[in-house]
Amino acid sequence: MAHFYLDTSALAKRYLVETGSAWVREITESASGNTIVVCDLTTVEFSSLLARRQREGEITPINATILQTRFLADMEREYLSLSIEAKIIERACRLVAEYPLRTLDAIQLASALEVAQFLDDSICFVAADVRLLNAAQSSGMLIENPYSHS
Repeated sequence: MAHFYLDTSALAKRYLVETGSAWVREITESASGNTIVVCDLTTVEFSSLLARRQREGEITPINATILQTRFLADMEREYLSLSIEAKIIERACRLVAEYPLRTLDAIQLASALEVAQFLDDSICFVAADVRLLNAAQSSGMLIENPYSHS
């Protein structure tokens, strides 16, 4: 049993067929006993991802609705979701000053760092974004890239 913080870029692989999807499904299955942590931001990012994929013709409106429903059910039952509080925003501000991160990536990483501090245990940060992973590793986190598990 392990603790994983999944950025939306990684968690989306549980619902879509992409490189690394099998590995993400393996670590997120309830039977694995792993703790999967996300932040509230993930719901908005996942909805945005589905809307973009639908606009670009990669998924149908019906599939987008099915995936959104599955995702929301999993958010309720299977993931620990961290609320974005002022201390996370403050930490994200410090991260963007130190690393070349986009705003939402900084919030995701700040959330993961907050969880790691709270758990006082190792947590693996999972993302499909090399720049974000580099910042996470430089911040002292264990990291995994789903693309490394093809």
